[in-house]
Amino acid sequence: MVLDSITTIIDDTAVLHRLALEIPAGQVTVLMGPSGAGKTTLIKHILGLLEPDGGTVLIGGQDIWESSPEEWRELRRSLGAMLGGSYLFTTSTFSSMTVLENLTYTLEALGVPAEQRHDRAMARLGELQLADVADRKPEALPAHATKRLALARALVTDAPLVVLDEIDVGLDRDHSDAMVDAVLALRRRTGCTLLITTHNLALAQSIADHLAILVNGRIVAFGPPREVLDGIKSTEDFDRRFEFSDFTGPPKLDEAEADADRKPAQPVRKKTLGVDSQMIWIAVIAVIVIVAVLLAVQVKLF
Repeated sequence: MVLDSITTIIDDTAVLHRLALEIPAGQVTVLMGPSGAGKTTLIKHILGLLEPDGGTVLIGGQDIWESSPEEWRELRRSLGAMLGGSYLFTTSTFSSMTVLENLTYTLEALGVPAEQRHDRAMARLGELQLADVADRKPEALPAHATKRLALARALVTDAPLVVLDEIDVGLDRDHSDAMVDAVLALRRRTGCTLLITTHNLALAQSIADHLAILVNGRIVAFGPPREVLDGIKSTEDFDRRFEFSDFTGPPKLDEAEADADRKPAQPVRKKTLGVDSQMIWIAVIAVIVIVAVLLAVQVKLF
């Protein structure tokens, strides 16, 4: 998968600008960066949920945003995905189906034979400690269980490309360990390509073949985690190395618009200095007081 010169403008803010990233086939790439850096936006570009304003997203050499509906449906069958963010993962589950049905329905849509669906679905639920709630609806589950269900749906497809956004957010240590084990089991089982976003340094170091750092709308570092994170022991170290040391600053809207071949939504207006009437009255009173004091001093002198 290759992302080339990706530029994205949202609400007159340049979120991504000239971003370039190549996801090596058959390996785990972890994407890190501060909150609001654009990680989930980038994931939406890959999943066909949000079209970038400039650049290309290639999967298997095919530009997904230039694909026909039929070509995209075929591409989508090769993708397993879980969205993160503020409970976005709930959109990855069907509230009208039980936990088990969420997985078996997915397998049925992929054409998996009926006799294989139940065992395959239960295997993934077992990995993520959900086997005992297989007959419940998602609404009856706590948030961390719903997130694990969304992850199970992404993993059960055994897709050649799996994209997992904010994989560990909202999970405690036990459930995070189960999640890591399930992801590694998928990789051993299928040899798939994985793109994972996280804020967790320990997770990135333990699971990634390649680590990409997204700051100010661009990839500022890429390589093996032992090299990219060399000398970094804490979140503070990470921020100091990447976020606060990136003197290039956030993308400039006019430059992003030029690359996106877009015109500014609003004409540039000259800034004017507003006048506060309350401040005028305060200034007038202050002048009167100063003049009165000076007059009083003069009277005493003479």
